Order: sequence, then structure tokens, then C-alpha cells
Amino acid sequence: MNNKIGFRVMLTGVAVAVVGTLNALVNPVATLIAGQSAAGQFANSNADYVSSTLGMRFGGMLGVPGFVLLAVILAIWWGPIRARFFPLALLALLVPLGANPAQAYYDKSDFAEAYFILPNESAFYIPDAGANKDGQAKFGSMEYLEANKVAAKRFTIPHVKFSGSGTWADFYVPAGRLIVVDRTPYNREWTATSNRGTSARNESFPCQSQEGLNVTVEVAIATSVSEENAARFLYWFGVRPPAGNRADPAVIFTSVYAGRNLAEIMDTVGRGKVQSLVCHEIGARTFDHVNSEINGMMDAVQKNAEAFLRDRGITLDYIGWAGTFTFDKDVQQAVNDRYTAEKIAPVLPVLQAKAALIALEKWDGKLPSNLSGLWLLPPDMWALLGSWVKPSK
Repeated sequence: MNNKIGFRVMLTGVAVAVVGTLNALVNPVATLIAGQSAAGQFANSNADYVSSTLGMRFGGMLGVPGFVLLAVILAIWWGPIRARFFPLALLALLVPLGANPAQAYYDKSDFAEAYFILPNESAFYIPDAGANKDGQAKFGSMEYLEANKVAAKRFTIPHVKFSGSGTWADFYVPAGRLIVVDRTPYNREWTATSNRGTSARNESFPCQSQEGLNVTVEVAIATSVSEENAARFLYWFGVRPPAGNRADPAVIFTSVYAGRNLAEIMDTVGRGKVQSLVCHEIGARTFDHVNSEINGMMDAVQKNAEAFLRDRGITLDYIGWAGTFTFDKDVQQAVNDRYTAEKIAPVLPVLQAKAALIALEKWDGKLPSNLSGLWLLPPDMWALLGSWVKPSK
């Protein structure tokens, strides 16, 4: 009896070793076939889709499936199992077959995993292994736009066995990864007050003139990421790392990665660059020149911001001032007083004389009783009265 048990143990070990060796030898080929085949899903072709799907399935099925190994082991141990432990042993053998699909994808069973690409998204598929520079594929919307069509497509993530990942049966993992870039346009009005602008927060830019006087400005801006620049944008700003421990298989084998969106980048990197450019222009000028050269300053800000964003895959659609410049209260009062002194005071006598003439044109010649002392007016004022009658003393 013991000899028979020993023989069955030996046969079981041989079966596991043979299956493991076969899968280890076939796995690299299966990974390449499935990973490279998946790229054909992006093509605008029914034939490419069919061949891509068949290629992914073929690659995923290469090797000896786990249930075959279980069947062999069951056959080796069928005598003892049937005689004594059939119900319990059968349950133990079938438990591994009932594993639920993991989100990441890391599972004993190969379930379909799909992602739907929206019209405002650009998607990149990258095989995990092999010549994945040449095997990459991109799904964009430009050719659809030119044909007045809407770009949207379902993409299926291919899975293959990962050699050495399991004891009795290896786990299925992605043969490649899908990276999605959201191209939704961005616009903001960075203002100080809660009743204007994009946000109720104070998002104005506090700067200083050459003399150190506070100057606060508001800016309006709009940007976008074109399809041809999606890869450059992705290179600079990357993807959102999946949550969790990076040593966890559920994180290692994440199938779909979301690129950082444009709003996230512009609210941080973009806003910071615009503020530095605006304050540089203001700080390079005296207070008087800040007021008189607002258009020239914005021209310089636009030129430099456009170059900075373009290098990072972002298109600057427009930028400009979103409100009046604001100064400290006492400085603003001084500006108002100086304007009064420089612009209004020299022409004040003319304005007063003009006002008097307008009043006389509307006068009906009758004097109120409480104005009987008008005879005290100087002669030059009486000259303005013209032909009207001079009141008696």
C-alpha cells in the first residue's frame, strides 16, 4: 500500500514538473503574441479586430491550463479519493477554479476585461514585453474628426499566464497596459472676488513693482491638449499611480492607467508659471510704467507662457487680464489725488466757467428773494450776465 502511495506521489511530482516546464517554455511566446495582437483593436478595420481578438485568445491559451493538471492529478489519486475522501477532495480540487476576477488583473481564471474610450480621450496601448516601442498603438480622434465622425471604442485587455506565479496553476496577468489621457479643454478666471471668476476663493496674483509697491492682478486663461501632443503631455506629467503597495500584485498588474488631466496640471504647474511670468513683468517696471504698459506686459506673458506650455504638450488658447489692477488703499488714494491734481486742476477754471454759462442759459431772469445780495458780485461775473437786468441794492 505504501509503495502505491509513494508511486502516486512521484507521478504527481512529475506531472507538476512537466506542466510547469511546458508553461515556462511557452509563456514568453504567449505573452508576445497576446501583447502584440491587442494593438490591432485600435485600427479602423473589422479584419484587424477579428485577427487581433483571435491572436489574443490564442496567446492566452498557449500552455497547459491548470484544470488539465488538476485532471491528471485527480486521475493519479482516483483510487484513494473514490474509496475514502471523494466529496472532500473534490471540493478541495474545485475551489481554485472558483476564484473571482481581480481588478488589477491577477487571477487564476481568465475573465474578459474591457475599457471604453470616450471621444475626449486619447488611449495608448503598450505591450508588457518584447519590442514594445514598435508594438505600441494609439487610439485618437483626429481621423474621425476629419470625417465628421465620433471617436469612441471598446478595448479589451489581453491576459496571459505569468510563469511561476502559482503553486498548482499560474495566474493570468495583463499582456500589456492601456494608458488613457483626458483631453478635456481647460479655462479659468483667476480673480480676487467671490462674485467673479471660476472659484469663490481669492485666486488673484499678488506682485510688487520695482519700488516694492503691492500690485494685485487677475488673469483669464484657456488651454487644451491636441491629439498629436497627447504623448508629449503624458511624457511630462505621467499617470496617477494606482493606490496601494507597489509590491502587491493587485498594484503591479494594474491594467488601465489614467493620465493626469489638464485641469490638475494647469491648477498647479500652469498657474505657478503664469504667476511667475506676471510678477516678473511687474517687478521689472516702476509703478508708473506698470499702469501705462499693461498691454506690453501681457504680450510678454503670453509669449513666454505659450512657449513653456507648448514644450510640455499643452496649447495656450488665450490669456489676458481678467480685471483692473489693485493697489494698497493709501496708494490707490494717492493715485486718485495725483490724477486730480495733474489732469483736472489745470482745466478747473474752464470747467467752472462752462458750468456757469450752462446755468445762465437755463436761467429765466427771476431771482429768488434770498439772492438780493447779487449786486455784491464782482464785475467779471456781471459780464457773464450779458443783457439780463442787474438787481437794485
